[in-house]
Amino acid sequence: HTAYDEASFEEAREAMEELALPEFDGPVLRYVAKSLAIDLKKTSGASLTPAMVNKSIGELLCSFGVVDTAEEALELSGQVSEGLGGAGLHKNDSKDEKEKKKKTEWVVIDKKSKGALQVGMDCMAKYFEDQRWYAATVEALMTSGDIMVSFTEYGNQETVPISWIKLPVHEIRNSGTTTLLTAPVKIQQIKKDEKKSSNMADDGSNRALSKREIRALRQKQKALEAMRRKREAVQRAEREKREEAMRTYLESIRTAKKKGSEVHVHNFSMFTPDGSAQLLESAELKLSPGKRIGLIGRNGIGKTTLLRHISNYEVPGFPTYLRVVHVQQECRGDTRSVLETVIAADVERTMLMQEEKRLTQESKAKERDANSDEKDPSNAADESGRLEEIYERLQEIDAWKAETRAANILSGLGFSPERQQISTKSLSGGWRMRVSLACALFVGPDILLLDEPTNHLDFPAVIWLQKYLLKYTKTLVIVSHDRHFLNHVTTDIVHLHNKSLNYYKGDYDTFDKVRKEQMLAQKRAYEAYEAKRKHMQEFIDKFRFNAKRASLVQSRIKALERMEKIEAVEDESLLRFELPQVVKIEGNMVSLDNADFGYDKRKGLILRDVSVCVHSESRVGILGGNGAGKTTLIKLLLGALEPSNSGRCIRNRSIRIGVFNQHHNDQLDLEMTPLDFLKNKFKKATADQIRSHLSRYGIGSALHEQLIGNLSGGQQSRVAFALVTYPQPHLMVMDEPTNHLDIETIDALVNALNGWNGAVLFVSHDQYFLESVGKDFWGVSEGRVKQFRTFKEAKQFSYSNK
Repeated sequence: HTAYDEASFEEAREAMEELALPEFDGPVLRYVAKSLAIDLKKTSGASLTPAMVNKSIGELLCSFGVVDTAEEALELSGQVSEGLGGAGLHKNDSKDEKEKKKKTEWVVIDKKSKGALQVGMDCMAKYFEDQRWYAATVEALMTSGDIMVSFTEYGNQETVPISWIKLPVHEIRNSGTTTLLTAPVKIQQIKKDEKKSSNMADDGSNRALSKREIRALRQKQKALEAMRRKREAVQRAEREKREEAMRTYLESIRTAKKKGSEVHVHNFSMFTPDGSAQLLESAELKLSPGKRIGLIGRNGIGKTTLLRHISNYEVPGFPTYLRVVHVQQECRGDTRSVLETVIAADVERTMLMQEEKRLTQESKAKERDANSDEKDPSNAADESGRLEEIYERLQEIDAWKAETRAANILSGLGFSPERQQISTKSLSGGWRMRVSLACALFVGPDILLLDEPTNHLDFPAVIWLQKYLLKYTKTLVIVSHDRHFLNHVTTDIVHLHNKSLNYYKGDYDTFDKVRKEQMLAQKRAYEAYEAKRKHMQEFIDKFRFNAKRASLVQSRIKALERMEKIEAVEDESLLRFELPQVVKIEGNMVSLDNADFGYDKRKGLILRDVSVCVHSESRVGILGGNGAGKTTLIKLLLGALEPSNSGRCIRNRSIRIGVFNQHHNDQLDLEMTPLDFLKNKFKKATADQIRSHLSRYGIGSALHEQLIGNLSGGQQSRVAFALVTYPQPHLMVMDEPTNHLDIETIDALVNALNGWNGAVLFVSHDQYFLESVGKDFWGVSEGRVKQFRTFKEAKQFSYSNK
């Protein structure tokens, strides 16, 4: 029986909001908190019990229509009162004690307190896209040490590192004992413990480091910190460059006259953002309207950097009066609706509309002015001329049909009319990326740069985008790993290779054929060159000191010097992935038998009567539209969710499962190097073992000591594959594994999976990858899961209603 003070009720309301129950919204929460305050005032300082809190909340929930039955009211009121007790209602302690508890309300989990985590527990988790904390539920404890959580507000499921989880103080348990920590754990104390542990060896020996080892460790930490600061400086510079680029364009369209849409720049050189390496040397950049160019090249070779240079007008001699839009990241979430965000993306249209409104109002005001005789005719003429220019430009960019065009684009990308009206901050990362793509298509710039546009699209959206881009009459540059998409859209291919830009006519298959022919011809020329050079060198070495042959030797030496050097062929297909072979598991690995599942009974079931199984020979590709239930199906198989009915999920406990997530930041620590990251995950592994394992995935020794955050998207994908495969899983579960990979790396992954003896279960929109790896296909549509032997049949079933 504890008395509570009224001053904590604002905190109580905030605690209720942190619970993020789906049935609640802001007005309901404020109503409940306010009503509770009134009820407590009536008690006139009498003691308040948890039962009274539960009863009061339950009555309010029923009266407000949030719940229908007493059982539902009891369940929800228990959750709400638990949140109030844990974060909102405080005892009438001293101010110092209140302030102390307020500061230590949530604590970041560390290794010692990891034992407190349990499946189904409520927590706070950091979302990788915006690095903010959100209410979540623990779904599964992964074998890699990461935690699978479901974010309460959006319902999306992600895998996060242990350091991205917060629990209330009263939930944290010491991993060495089973007793509850009675004293609040301060974050500052955790940092002190981490500092102490940093002087201990991490090889499992529990020994103190020598002074020499400590100095080396500190030097390494300083180097990493310098790399982090450098990366942050580069990111800040990129943001400033984007802002400056927009100002440059807006100024150019006011002062400069268009001289055409052709771009032809000679002797263009380019370096990495930090200036550490040269990516292009005396290259030639050619862009023409009507061309749909596919820009290809290996991961990390500079494709995205080139697009950024173009969009930021950093290419010397690039015409700044051409509007350039680069789609590379998701839009920022805010309170504006999706439709409003897309319309507002056309900054030029918005500024012209505002200027037109201002000039019109000023003109009307002057007409009403009684002293209109005193107005300057030259100013009036200038204003009239400017208005004509504005109207002509608005007509040119089709400004009057903006809302209709924006709605049509969003509809093609999978946004229903209802979804177009919700705020962008309520969307997941994948849907925000679609908003960014819609913004670019709506603006219709002179040069549109798309960096992996199909990464977050399902098949119907990809097909719609293909048709839309085929009608694009301006310049289009696409970086994509999807060869089917490139074959349907592109008219030309630009190959970024050996610090130069090489131009090819036709689609990707045409380029691939011509490229192979060129490489074969170069290989033959190189072999002939080497044979001739070797023969001449042998003659020189044999008769160098023979006086009778001196003139012949000298002529051979001069001929050798005059020979044009032919470079050896650099075969980009030499990249290899090596997946560790495993001991085969007999029988089924995981299976579902007549399973149903739904997150909310009132909203119905997501999956119905599902019966599928995965065995040691399985190579299963999963197809389905966004929201069809593909992720839910995988969660059921992994044990992160349980069937809603009497259906069964049977799992072989002896198997190891590796899970590859399409979002790298879910699995990787961007502030660590690949070597340190894997060594931290697998304590018993030596540095040489980790280096050898990284090399199996095309991660060279030069990248082992680089921050993961500084690597390209494809290189980060390779680190994620190295992480997932190190424990030698029997079953690989992959969500969009080809995202961010270049075409050569995808080929290497296909070859590795086809030569591996484990089972594979994957979700992908890449038709080439699906047909190359999949032997069986599961189609997910309208709550049903059906098995097929061919990709074509599964695709028809999965998207028949799209």
